[in-house]
Amino acid sequence: SGGKPEMLYMGAEYCPYCAAERWSMIVALSRFGTFSGLSTVHSSTTDTPSNISTFTFHGSSYTSKYLTFTPVEMETNVPDPSTGGYTTLETPTKDQQALIKKYDAPPYVSSANQAGAIPFIYFGGKYLSIGASYDATTLSGLKWDQIAADLNNPDSAVAKAINGTANHITAAICKMTGNQPASACTATVQSLEKSL
Repeated sequence: SGGKPEMLYMGAEYCPYCAAERWSMIVALSRFGTFSGLSTVHSSTTDTPSNISTFTFHGSSYTSKYLTFTPVEMETNVPDPSTGGYTTLETPTKDQQALIKKYDAPPYVSSANQAGAIPFIYFGGKYLSIGASYDATTLSGLKWDQIAADLNNPDSAVAKAINGTANHITAAICKMTGNQPASACTATVQSLEKSL
C-alpha cells in the first residue's frame, strides 16, 4: 500500500484478545513509526476475560517510512440488543473481507470452529497471526497506567507477555521491510525471524 509493505489488523473493541494484542502491536509498530490519536478503551465487561484496559485504533493514524499499517476495528464494546453482538464501528473493504475469509479458516486455523477468529493480522502476504499471542488474563484487573509501569519492569509477567509478543511482531515486520531500520531489526529480533 502506497509503495510500502502493509500490515493489516482486523479486530474489535469488545474483544479481550484484541485488547491484549494491541499493546504488543503498539510497542512493535512504534519501533518503525509514530501513532497519533490513539484512545483508551476497554474490552467487553461481559466477555472472558472481561474489561481489559487497552487502546483502540479507531480514529488513530500511523506514519512510517517503512510500512503502512491499516487497522480495522469492526465493532465497538457497546452491546447491540438487536443483534446480540456489538455495534458496528468500521466495515472492512471487499479486499480485506476476502483476506480474512481465505486465511482465517482451515488450514490456517486448526478447525472450522475457529474460523473468523480475531485479532487477525496479515503481514504483507508473508505471515499471519490469528488470535491472541499470549494469555489476555495477564492484563486482568490492571489499569492503563499499571500496565505501562509494568512494561518498564522486564521481569514482570506483563512485560514478558507484551514485549515478547512485540518482538515477534517486530521480526515479522522486519522480514517485510528488508530488516529496516537497523534500530528495530536488531540481531536479537533477526534471530526470531527464523522461528516465524
